[in-house]
Amino acid sequence: MKLITNPFIVFALLAFGTVNAQFSDDPLNAVLETKDAQNFWKAFDKMEISTTNPFIEYIENGSPGVKAFIRHRIINADSLYATVKKNKEEYLKTRNTLTNINSIDKKLKASYSALKYWYPQAKFPTVYFVYGRMNTGGNSSDEGISIGTELFKNLDGVVPLITHEMIHYQQNNKGGENLLKQALTEGGADFVGEFISGEPMNVKAFQYGEAHSDKLYKEFVARYKTDDLRDWFYWTSKKDDRPNDLGYWIGYKICEAYFNKQTDKHKAIHDILNIEDPFVFLKESGFLDSYIQQYAKEKNLKVDDFFKEFSGEPSEVTFVVTVPDKKDEVYISGNQKGLGNWNAASVKMNKKNDLERTLTLKIYLPAQLKFTKGTWDQEAEVKGLEKGQNIRIEEVKSKKISYTISNWFKN
Repeated sequence: MKLITNPFIVFALLAFGTVNAQFSDDPLNAVLETKDAQNFWKAFDKMEISTTNPFIEYIENGSPGVKAFIRHRIINADSLYATVKKNKEEYLKTRNTLTNINSIDKKLKASYSALKYWYPQAKFPTVYFVYGRMNTGGNSSDEGISIGTELFKNLDGVVPLITHEMIHYQQNNKGGENLLKQALTEGGADFVGEFISGEPMNVKAFQYGEAHSDKLYKEFVARYKTDDLRDWFYWTSKKDDRPNDLGYWIGYKICEAYFNKQTDKHKAIHDILNIEDPFVFLKESGFLDSYIQQYAKEKNLKVDDFFKEFSGEPSEVTFVVTVPDKKDEVYISGNQKGLGNWNAASVKMNKKNDLERTLTLKIYLPAQLKFTKGTWDQEAEVKGLEKGQNIRIEEVKSKKISYTISNWFKN
């Protein structure tokens, strides 16, 4: 198949700045980079005639946007080749997606300029239009923003997606890994993105959420301290007819309530992008207050404890871990200071004997943790848990808790 050339690429790069820029402080000089799409189609056209995998070259010559898509998305050239070959007709439907890329130029510039007004610290990284394995529409990383072009037959919905990812690039949210933080991170990107662009994201989830709000608010209040994202992000248990990603909707609602309560709207945007404590933010928003009070009364709990990540006094626990090799060094990483705040190398266990490591700590509940070799590239596979699953401690029934590491794996 003959390669379709794209003269609009020159326009896009001229309109948004120089191709070598990593980011710009000026919203009018931000870059749209489309050369990866050209390289993808060159590789695509070689599939039937090449004796080697043509996508090796696509990845090796890829932009930082492609590199950011490797982990968890493209994986490697062989994975990409297999996916493209299996879904060849679907990829072909996107061949001309970027032909009218100049049509989103003014909308993006206007949205970027609005963000700069409301958040003067904003920086505008390069947006890379790449091709992946049909599993991600957009991604924000230190390298910039990557758009999975293979998921778009046209440019409808691309502007709010880029704006959403642009907000992620600005965010500096703190706090443990829990449902509330995830909702505020994604919902905050939706809220600010819509505020500056005028275009909503996740319309289906928003419509469903509004129609079933009472039920969903009650469910969220009972779960927002946990790390269980099921039925709120990325997948559902099929217990009802809800769509994916209702967490975006409820996070949007909390951020909207916080924004509306603030007199200084510039500060409000700053706060949404730099949440220091998700639980304090929720409290200051006033959103869900009546539901929290109702739930606390039913469970005979203190309302104030709902606005803290942990409640009560810490429990002293001795961890005992059996390792597969006598040379193994083990680190604990978890959701609080005593567990290293998810730093893979800050809390090292002691060697009790050849195959046992032990450490006594004071932990707050609920606790979440994992074991590593001091890096997230070497994470423990713990007997009795799914690979990659967090260990969760809701209550302490014994002062000694034992685990067995069956293997180490690389993320």
